[in-house]
Amino acid sequence: MARTLIINPGSTSRKYALYHNGMRKAVVFCEATGKGFEATLTVEGKVVLHELLSATQFTHALSYALDCLEDKDILSARHDITHVGMRIVAPGSYFMQHRIVDEVYVAKLRDCASVAPLHIPVVLDEIAASQKELSHTSIAAVSDSAFHSSIPEHVRRISISKADAERYDIQRFGYHGLSIASVARRVPELLGTMPRRTIVCHIGGGVSIAALSDGVSVATSMGYTPASGMIMGSRGGDVTAGVLATLVQKKKLSGKRLYEYLYQESGFQGVAGVRDLRLVLEHAAQGKEDAQLALNMFAHQAQAWIGSHVVQLGGLDAIVLTATAVERNPYVRSLLMDGLEVFGVHVDHDKNDSCISCEGVISAASSDVQVLVMKTDEMGEVLRQTHILSG
Repeated sequence: MARTLIINPGSTSRKYALYHNGMRKAVVFCEATGKGFEATLTVEGKVVLHELLSATQFTHALSYALDCLEDKDILSARHDITHVGMRIVAPGSYFMQHRIVDEVYVAKLRDCASVAPLHIPVVLDEIAASQKELSHTSIAAVSDSAFHSSIPEHVRRISISKADAERYDIQRFGYHGLSIASVARRVPELLGTMPRRTIVCHIGGGVSIAALSDGVSVATSMGYTPASGMIMGSRGGDVTAGVLATLVQKKKLSGKRLYEYLYQESGFQGVAGVRDLRLVLEHAAQGKEDAQLALNMFAHQAQAWIGSHVVQLGGLDAIVLTATAVERNPYVRSLLMDGLEVFGVHVDHDKNDSCISCEGVISAASSDVQVLVMKTDEMGEVLRQTHILSG
């Protein structure tokens, strides 16, 4: 029987979802936790396996996931998989469209691998693994930036030489578009209508905050690469030009080494010494000052982006909190929302505390702004686009 496999290679995780006739049958989630590696197999919403992984198993996560599905008789044979869709995070106008993977596509990914070293090498590995394990089917490369193609030029443009911007294809591409599209599509289910002015906060291993006007993206915190915008696990966010120039000069950094520094040695890792937000929270609770500083920086930057988006939207009707960190943790939601009362945001803390790994409205009855917790469904959005692209 025909099956579709959706692959979501994140900066700290690998997720594989098996669908049949549009229905999700199983998910294998492999994750680097900051303390090691672990995998969870969920079948029709029920966890049936949770185990630690070796570094080698995590590196070869697709093979592990397929073996899991076969061992549990969820997949009888790999040839039953007729479609493969993969989330693609890559800077460049070429990657603003959904495409079928071919040699040209892989070559263009390799050309920009140094610009997104947490994402593109992983994607290249997953493509190679898919072509080996599932050689009988093509791969639909589904853009994580396409949703942001509606951002107006004055927001998209970056203030460098026009000639350089065009020559090197430098502009604000934005990311987490699949996540944001997935929740935007479902907001009317919870509220009965799509609010005119909505801010979506994707808070997971990566972090971005987007502004939607009638459900259409008009601004987002992530810019040219996935390292931009907010402080994240090991990504520095919007490190200013003077800091970059000083680092290059004082540390004698090459372009490749500078990217590695910004992607792998900055963010929570640089400030607090750990990259996983869960560990930052744990260390802060233990009284470690660097961890508390990292959390203060995180809240400040998030609220600064929310404030700028409110100005661009001309007001605010709803905030959507999505992705693992805010789906799981009421404290992180409070960290972000407390202080936004100036915009008419008031959270009901009882509702917030009781909403763990579920969906719901957590704003108070007196709030001018609806605050929603929603589960992101990047995989479902990739599935949708895969079937459109593959026919």
